[in-house]
Amino acid sequence: MSFSDGSLLLSISALGIITSCVPSFCVIGHIASLLLACAIYAALCVIIVYFDSRFVRKMPVPSPVLTVGERSRTHGESERQWVTNFRTLGGLPIKDREGRQQKRIKPNAAYRCGAINGAMLDQSALDFPPPRTLIDLRAESEARGAPTILRDDPSASASSSRMAPKIVSIPSLAINQEELRKRNIPNIKDIMKLLVWRPSTLFLARPRLDELTDLCVERLILEPGFADGAVAKFIRLASDSAHHPVCLHCTEGKDRTGGMTALLLSALGVSREMIIEDFILSNKCVYERASRRDFLLRTIWLLTGRWISFVRFGDNVKSFMFVNREVMQSCLASVDEVWGGFNEKYWKAQGLTMGDIQRLRDAILM
Repeated sequence: MSFSDGSLLLSISALGIITSCVPSFCVIGHIASLLLACAIYAALCVIIVYFDSRFVRKMPVPSPVLTVGERSRTHGESERQWVTNFRTLGGLPIKDREGRQQKRIKPNAAYRCGAINGAMLDQSALDFPPPRTLIDLRAESEARGAPTILRDDPSASASSSRMAPKIVSIPSLAINQEELRKRNIPNIKDIMKLLVWRPSTLFLARPRLDELTDLCVERLILEPGFADGAVAKFIRLASDSAHHPVCLHCTEGKDRTGGMTALLLSALGVSREMIIEDFILSNKCVYERASRRDFLLRTIWLLTGRWISFVRFGDNVKSFMFVNREVMQSCLASVDEVWGGFNEKYWKAQGLTMGDIQRLRDAILM
């Protein structure tokens, strides 16, 4: 166990002071005093984290819920029964320049979510059919550690059971395996372990972990052909209605999935405001889970003597766990500046033709 920030001595000293204040008269008394001191120290750590989270470094306020058509049940109880950060894109409107609705996305064409690791397919909690095709944007090491599995609800009737969904892997990680090794990160799946025990590894090297999540979005949108043509592969697959409903996912369903979804919606002609709103809706969907993770992580840092990490990296952790509206706004503005918008020039750079985009629209819009 590595205590890289040098504050373990401070924690031991605090524990010794607490112990010396507790009277003891025998060996058993000394042991009891030590246990009591540990309990007091742990309670102090929890109190410090609570007040820091509540009054100093508050979690970002969740974005407003976007309720368009079938999207009214994208979070809450039904989400927790299925997978994290799940929502359907069905119902989003396509408007002309005068703001009049022309078409909308079919209710059962495309979904997005976080990792699907043995999730229960609870049909009673869904207002729409289960996915026919699962598109996994995670790196191979991530998928190997938590394979994509969607299982039927055992309480469902035999007549309601469906064919197992097809799983398509389109890795879209913003940093490759060689770059991970340079930063002493064996695999992307080890990030959470390092976040607990060696946070300086993730937040002192560039790009920092919280910058890496933004980089996932930026590289998908602003580097045509990124990840061996991941965008073109996804668009062509989504253009075939035989694959519908398609469900796009990564680990948390917010960065890589958010960037790819923004490209899908842009190709369909969804307004910028709706694209950005869908992107930051992830903050609403992951809020409770991220809050618990943040509280637990920073409590562990204090309990194990990482006081410097607690002070120095608290804001970075929050940035890592949520998406940033400004990142998507900046990406969309850069597309306008460099290519003049999501036009033929942009899609050609991505390895697609306007014929591909029209087939996508024909398959998904109604």
